[in-house]
Amino acid sequence: MRRPVIVPTVPLTAPSGIQSTDVLSLNVLPAPVPEVRLPNSVINIALLGGDSRHRGSGNTDVIIIASIYPDIPVVTLLSIPRDTLVYIPGHRMAKLNTAFRRGVEAFRQTMRYNFGLRIDAYVLVNFTGLVRTVDLLGGIELVATCPLHQVFPRDPFYVADPEQPNVVTRPYTDTFTGEVWEVGGAVPTMTISLPSPGVYKLNGLQALAYVRARYGVRGGDMDRGRRMQQVLRAMLDKGRVNGLLSLTLIPQLFQQLDRYIETDLSLSQILWLAQIANRLDESALRSRYFDAVGLTGITLPEVGAVLVPDRQRITPFLTQALTVSLNQSSEEGVTVEVWNGHARPGFERVAVERMRELGLRVISVKQADRVYTETQVVDFTVTRKGSILPLLKRTIGLKDANVRAEPKPDGPRYRIIVGNDFVSCYRDSYTFLKQSISLSSGAPITSPMEQQ
Repeated sequence: MRRPVIVPTVPLTAPSGIQSTDVLSLNVLPAPVPEVRLPNSVINIALLGGDSRHRGSGNTDVIIIASIYPDIPVVTLLSIPRDTLVYIPGHRMAKLNTAFRRGVEAFRQTMRYNFGLRIDAYVLVNFTGLVRTVDLLGGIELVATCPLHQVFPRDPFYVADPEQPNVVTRPYTDTFTGEVWEVGGAVPTMTISLPSPGVYKLNGLQALAYVRARYGVRGGDMDRGRRMQQVLRAMLDKGRVNGLLSLTLIPQLFQQLDRYIETDLSLSQILWLAQIANRLDESALRSRYFDAVGLTGITLPEVGAVLVPDRQRITPFLTQALTVSLNQSSEEGVTVEVWNGHARPGFERVAVERMRELGLRVISVKQADRVYTETQVVDFTVTRKGSILPLLKRTIGLKDANVRAEPKPDGPRYRIIVGNDFVSCYRDSYTFLKQSISLSSGAPITSPMEQQ
């Protein structure tokens, strides 16, 4: 499946006359990001969510790279925000979600140039494909770690008239129900409402709404990437429970969903990947998020709101995030036990889901002896190397005063006693500059090419 990567040899061009700031200069295009070096056996598959009815067109508003170590097996899901500012080789600076519109090879070269990643294969699914897949599974069950409420047009493909967004202004047939929306009537809507963190069962349209929700949601596009990973995990879990990942059923599923999915994977490769998926446990399916490189939000009039990454940190971060020790077993990883001291019964499911998102392996769960106002951590490690305490302080709101050291060589490495202050929501992780940069037309400019 490994494909050679062609370093772009075309002139690197973009509009000139762009004003510089401390975080962004488009007068000189960025140099290619150094390659992320992974073992030859590793396979990187781009999982893309498209917003078009037709395959191969439209934007890819979900970009997840599944980096697979097939021999262990371990899979790392890396979410990259759609609004990340990138250079599309042979074109210009633009949002990452527009790269695929210029073709599969343009997307591959964009990923190689801006992230140092080789993409071996891709899978593109549109709105209908996600809805049909979830419904085919009989719905999915997932743990929402944050409240969510949004209202959408019932048909995600419907484009509202900006002058009358709540009124049907042209004849329209609902993609999923076949219902004809009468001109002059109210646009039919659906609401995704998850009032508190907890366990929810979603059908296909609800799962799509859960993934698409963005406006007014804390964490913005980064949180949407996290929710898409939750849906992928839930679909994988349900598929295994229902036996749908068997070698006999996958060809049937593939045939039913083929019209909604575009991929360069062959059926034999899909069957091989399904065998790997059946061998994964929770700790062997890891989640990583691109915001860890450092992102700055800014608005460009001709491009819109974008996230500008710290390009110097991309290769070191991705190398660390995607690298797995080849002698690691799927049972290895940082182990934690979770005690639920939250006042809300059942909150341990939320805490366990949050730990899983952070890449930790929960080996036991129990109810605490009382309700805790603040989250406590007992550190059983015998060395500071590889400590997860900085991660917990950054993500769940752990305070220094609530960490207690009790070194011992065996058992879980940490005990997390969940208190009422436990932060289960994804936190904002980038800086937004409250200014815009003006673009003006002009002669193309050229950036020096650095061969990789």
